[in-house]
Parts: sequence; C-alpha cells; structure tokens
Amino acid sequence: MIDQLTEVADIYRTEIIDAMEQQKRLPVTLEVRERRFRQAAMMVRNDWLRLLQSDQTGIVRFAFPGYPQPEAEIRLYNPRALCSVHGDKGCEHTTAAYFALYQRFASLSDWLAEWRHSASHTAAPSRTAEKTPEAWREFFGQLTGTFPPMGDNVPFHMISSAVTLYRQQVREAEPLEQEWKPLFRLYAGLFGFHAVTAGAPAGGFSIGYDRWQYGRLLDSLTDGIRDELKLLSTTRRLFAADPFYRDLEELIRSLTLSAENAQGRWLSIYREMWESLFSGSDAGKRELDKLRQMNEEDEERPALRLMTAYLEVLIGVPATGLDTPLGQSDLPLFPSYLDMASSLAENGQSDEARNLLMSLVPQIGNYMESVSFLDQRTAAGRLADLCRETDVPDETAADILFRCGSAAEAEYAEFLLSKGHYREWAAYHHLNRSSLERIERTGLKTMMDEAPMEAVFLMNIHVEEQIAQKNRQNYREAVRILKKMKRAAKKAGRSEWWSGYVGALRRRHQRLRALMEELEKGGLLS
Repeated sequence: MIDQLTEVADIYRTEIIDAMEQQKRLPVTLEVRERRFRQAAMMVRNDWLRLLQSDQTGIVRFAFPGYPQPEAEIRLYNPRALCSVHGDKGCEHTTAAYFALYQRFASLSDWLAEWRHSASHTAAPSRTAEKTPEAWREFFGQLTGTFPPMGDNVPFHMISSAVTLYRQQVREAEPLEQEWKPLFRLYAGLFGFHAVTAGAPAGGFSIGYDRWQYGRLLDSLTDGIRDELKLLSTTRRLFAADPFYRDLEELIRSLTLSAENAQGRWLSIYREMWESLFSGSDAGKRELDKLRQMNEEDEERPALRLMTAYLEVLIGVPATGLDTPLGQSDLPLFPSYLDMASSLAENGQSDEARNLLMSLVPQIGNYMESVSFLDQRTAAGRLADLCRETDVPDETAADILFRCGSAAEAEYAEFLLSKGHYREWAAYHHLNRSSLERIERTGLKTMMDEAPMEAVFLMNIHVEEQIAQKNRQNYREAVRILKKMKRAAKKAGRSEWWSGYVGALRRRHQRLRALMEELEKGGLLS
C-alpha cells in the first residue's frame, strides 16, 4: 500500500504541489493556518494516518484517530478534499492528507520552513483594519469560515474549540477606540452565533451532555449580543457609524430569514435589535416595506410572517396576517408565535392576539409531540395565560387546554373546576389514567367538597390498584385513600352506601390477612 501511495504521488505531483500552494491561500487567519499546519504535520510525523484507499484515478482516503473517527478523501484529478467531520471547508485532516502525499517526493520540513518565513512578512488582520461594514463583514466571514460543519453526532468539543479561538481572534482585532468596540463586538456576536447555529440542532448531538453544553453556549452567545445592544442603546451614537447601522438592518434581516436552526432565538435577537438599536420611524417604515415586499413575492420563509408583525406593532400600525393557520413548517417557531400573542395582549390589542391564538390551535398537538415535556409544560402554561388575557369563549379555552394533553393537566383541571364542570374533571382524569398524586395536586380537595361522589368513584380505581399489588405498603396506601373516600361519602350524605361498599370490599378480599389488619388499624371495619 505504501508503494502504491508513492506511485500515486508521482503521477499527480503537479496537482499535489498546486494543492499545497492553495493551502497557503485559504481564507483563514494566520493563527488558524499556523494551528492547522502544526496539527497536520504532527499527524504525519507520528504516523497517525491510516491509508484506506489509493489508486491511479487520483482518489486517496485516510482515516484518523478520534471520535467520531474522521476520514479524509483527496480527489487529485478535480482537485477536491473532503473530511467526514469538517466537510469541504478545509481542516487539519485534509491538510495532513496532502502533507502525507507531498512528503513522498519532497521535504515537508523545508516546505513548512519556507511558509513560516513568508508568513512572518504577511500582515495579519489588525486593529487598524478599515472601519467599513464591508471590511468587517469580510473579516468576520473569514474567521467563521473555519468553523466545522455542525451536523449530526458532532462532538461538542469541536464547536467549543472553534468558538474559543474565534473569541480570542476577535479580542486581538478589536479597534483601539473605546467608542467603536461595542459595535465591533455586536458584529462579532452575530457572525459567531450564525456560525454556531448553522446546521447544528441541539438534538443532533448523540450525547446528552453535549446537548446541554450546546444549549449553554447558545445562551452565552445570545447574552453577549444583548449586552452589546444594551450598551449601544445607552451611549451616544457615532455619526461615522451610520453606515454600520444601515448595514445591520440588512444583516440581521438576512441572518434571521436564512437561519436553519435556533429560529426562535434569531427572531428574539431581531426583535431586540429593532426595539433598542434602530430609532426613528423612517427606519421602521423602510424595514416594513422590505418585509411586505418579500411577502408579496410569496417567499416561503416561516419567520417572515412574525418579523412583519413585529415591525407593524413596533411602528404602531395594525398587525396583519395573524389569522392564517400555522403549517407544519411553522412548528419550530411555535414559542415565538406565543411571544407575539403575549406582546399583542400586553399592548391592548386583544382582538389581534386572539386571532393569532386561534391560528395556533390546529398545530398544538403536533407541537406538543415534537418537544420535550418541559417545553410542553411551558407552552401549556403560556396558552392558559393567553386564554385568560384574550377572553376566549369557555369552550374554546377548554379545547385548547385539552389539546395540550397531560402537559396542561393542572391548567385544564383548574379551568374545569372554576367553571363548575366537576363531572368533566373526573372524566378527564379517568381518560388520562392520572395517578393519585396528580389528582390530589389538581383539585381533589375541591372535588370532595363540591362533587364528593364523583371524587369517590375516581378514588376507588386507585384503591383497587393498590390492593392488586398485594404488598403491605400498598395496603396502607389503600387505607389512606379509603379514609378520604369515607369523608367524601359522609359529605354527600351517603353513609349507608359507604357501609355497603366497605362490607363488599371486606368479603371480596377476606383472604388477604395483611389487608384486613391494615383496614382494622385504620378503623374502617368498625
């Protein structure tokens, strides 16, 4: 295999030399290139590359140690380099593959020494960079261009390392002038957040700890953006920064509309930027005209409808398009629609908030099935609040809470009890096979006072379940429930019925000595 690799290197010597020169011109900073070359050279010199394929067609594949195990494929006839982890953006693995081929016919040490000598005379991005939106976009685009593509099962440490390096490079390139730093860091935060969220859903991680860490990283990045927005909104705006503010209007719109993941977070950033950063009605009208034009062009972008509504509310015109039912593609933005409805209700636009709430109803069940139970509980609580704030009819509120399933059991139970629907309350718990703990937590005491026999029949199911376990501890729990049933039956004036119930229970389970003992101790057989 080694001889075959040497043969391939000789055949494609010119292509390999061109590719090595191309490595020097990749759109990354000097620090990133230095780190990549150092790691690639270490892999080659320590013989960490395992050859998987090498043929005269110019396809060479290597495997590398690590998890998930990276594989690099070089196509010399194209030329093209691919990595199973980093894609085609260029990384230490594809660079190491080229290094391994190059050293078959030339000295890798001499090549690296020549590059370091030439690199020492090349100016890296500095604090004296041109203060124009175009220059800043190009600079941050180069920095984030080195981020690994974040697909399924990507280890979090790769993302963390890229973000750490990115933050270091941003600090090194910050303008010296204090008044320019918040704006520079805002650009850095937006580009960094875009790089981290592009193609990286939290559910794509195979390890739960990685998902948690990724969520914390997103929180950190969004908090950093909010800090800069707060600082910019409380300081005097530079006249020379006007082009940047106009550029930010375009930048945040394009980033939000193009977001593949974390769309809700992007919408939140978009909204906060317009509420705190851009002043004057002219800017708002200009943005609204642009969004409406996009709507007229029938662009299928789930976030566009909400962005338009945000701007309409912000500049004080009636919000439009809020009564259109949600589609399946809108599900990731369900919490953002709840935010919008809450804002409308707080601003006194109850009709608009109610229309938006009604447009959410058909997708409530689908959304609940697509998220964790914690997110379900959060959504259920917010839906219940919106039902109260928008004064929806009772039957509509009941339908909305019922669609939330077990996540809204507390809210639905409270609603039923407040309306005096005691039989429906009991039927709901029968239907969902609610545990006694859930029943007690959602209004059993009220039921025992207002509809005691409905409570008795519901508790009877749990008595039978406890007895069926045939365990003394369960018998004690059955006795505890039976005491509640006795008080409820007495409250309903059904003492005679209760005596007959206990007698039947005793005859049916008379062979369970431990149960009889617990019933005797509880004073239920007297």
